[in-house]
Amino acid sequence: MSLPLIGPEQDFALWAVLIGLASFGFWCERFAWGRKYSGVMLLIAAAIVLANLRIIPTSAPVYGVVWDYLVPIAIPLLLFQADLKRIIRESGPTLIAFVIGSAGVVAGVMVGVALLDLGAQEAELGGIFTGTYIGGSLNFAAVSEASGMKDGSILAAAVAADNVVTNLHFLLIVLLPGVAWMANRYPTHHMDTASQVPSEHAESVHQIENLDIAGMLAALALAFILAALGKMLAGLAGMPQFAILVTTALTLFIATLLPGVVARLSGYTESGNALMFIFLASIGATADVWQLIEIAPVLFVFAIIIILVHLVVLFGVGKLMRLDLAELAMASAVCIGGPSTAAAIASAKGWRELLIPGVLAGSLGYAIGSFIGVSVIEWLR
Repeated sequence: MSLPLIGPEQDFALWAVLIGLASFGFWCERFAWGRKYSGVMLLIAAAIVLANLRIIPTSAPVYGVVWDYLVPIAIPLLLFQADLKRIIRESGPTLIAFVIGSAGVVAGVMVGVALLDLGAQEAELGGIFTGTYIGGSLNFAAVSEASGMKDGSILAAAVAADNVVTNLHFLLIVLLPGVAWMANRYPTHHMDTASQVPSEHAESVHQIENLDIAGMLAALALAFILAALGKMLAGLAGMPQFAILVTTALTLFIATLLPGVVARLSGYTESGNALMFIFLASIGATADVWQLIEIAPVLFVFAIIIILVHLVVLFGVGKLMRLDLAELAMASAVCIGGPSTAAAIASAKGWRELLIPGVLAGSLGYAIGSFIGVSVIEWLR
């Protein structure tokens, strides 16, 4: 096998590539085609191409640094917004629907595992898909880290299946409330009173308004403190592999009980997203394209099974509880696609009143997704 153009020992060059790929992903999402195909998918695809053309190595110390340092810092940064008291107080019936949808995700994982042969890492894959379909990419990273699964090809295939099926699911959720058969069987208060949501809520161009540099640096410092405490406490408990979960719990404590501290921070969500994009670029860089092609089809089927069972459980129980069709659709969107999906579907359907409840319910997914994902792994083992 030929040596890569950039060797595994060329740390600065590899960091330049990974950060450049993350920048490329954000840049793509400035455009309609980038949002359609997902900046995440495009940056991972670019990383896979670079690695398999032997431009960059598929194994390097830099990739380990991403796992060991960037992921534990990104998790707190993305969770500072998860004030559990506010989520419970303000998200109302959408939160109930979200909890039902999360249970549907777990049920879907169990059905998928029973029907498919996912190989030796079946439990880990079950937990990872649980985490990402209740929360988002930060839970994907956290559950992968907690389970010790760092096979780039399998993780890249999982991300690919997740993104493609998530996009198909979003299209279905946008269309479903407009189907007369569905609208006639559920309350439709929010659909009847729909109004246009301002476009600035619908599309993020990843820009930070009124950034406070001191506040951003304080957020980074606090994230490092929480990661350090999480690692120390997990080590003292004799469970170092769960350091990321301890860090998550500590962050939720800060976000919920000390909101005044979080209010003084700035740019933490954007900083966390930047680190997650670098993490996803490193996944693509470690993927073998032939192994990816071999693994991906069964994971696509697995993801589809999870989504179908989730929808059956959510809309079935939702009908029994007489939940509003729009609330069910919003809960499904943020459960599978994360809190950022709330703005897109609220804008597409004009559900102004559901924008904040959707974002808050999705934030709860960030908060609990990793714990549920790891629990599923332990159950399946």
